Amino acid sequence: MTDQVQKSNRKRKIRALLAGGLVLGVGAAITLAAWTDNVFGNSDFATGDAAWNLQGNFSTGTPAWTPEYNVSPGGAIQFPVPLKDNLSPGDVVRAPLGLRLEPGQTLGASITLTGPTIAPTNVLANALTYGIYTGVTAADCVSGNIGTSTVVPAGSPLSTGTATPITISSGTDAQNGTPVELCFVVTLPANTPNTASGLQTGQLVWDFAGTSIA
Repeated sequence: MTDQVQKSNRKRKIRALLAGGLVLGVGAAITLAAWTDNVFGNSDFATGDAAWNLQGNFSTGTPAWTPEYNVSPGGAIQFPVPLKDNLSPGDVVRAPLGLRLEPGQTLGASITLTGPTIAPTNVLANALTYGIYTGVTAADCVSGNIGTSTVVPAGSPLSTGTATPITISSGTDAQNGTPVELCFVVTLPANTPNTASGLQTGQLVWDFAGTSIA
C-alpha cells in the first residue's frame, strides 16, 4: 500500500471518529437540557380549647348557665341560708344543679361525679348523708317535689360519686343539648350524736368530670 493510500485511510478514520464524537456530544447536550420542577404542599393542625364545653347552672330561679365553673372549687351550690349553717338532727336541705353543653356542640357528654375527699376526723361531714335526684326542675327541687330517680342514692355518704355516668346529648348548631337537671338533698340524720354539735364541715367540692362522646 502506498503512502498516499495509507494517508487517505487515516483521514477517513479520523473523520469517522470526529463524526462519532459529534453525535455523542449532541446526545449529551439533549440529556442535560431536560427541565425539572417541583410542587410542594404543607399544612398544620391544632385543637381549639373552646371546641367542647360543659356549662353549669346553680341558680334556684332564672337559669344562669356558664362554662366558668371548670376550675375547683367551681360554683356555689345554693343550699338555703341560714338553715345549711344551723343544722339540727333530722334537718334536710336541697339545692338544684344543672348541666348542659354549650350551643353548637356536635358531641355529647358522659359525666362522672366524684364526691369530696373527707378526712376521718371531719365529724360533721361524716355524719351528713345525701342523694342526687335527676329530672327535677330548680323550682321542684326547692319545694321538695323531687320524685324517686337518683344518680346518687339517698342516704349515701357525702363522698359518694356516681356509679353510672350521666349522659348529655348534643344539640343542633344554634341550640343546646337537653340539660340534665339535678337536685342535691343533704340530710343530718335524726340519730346524729351530740359530738357533731357546733361543728363545720369546711368547703366540700363535688367534681362533675365530662368526656366527649359521639
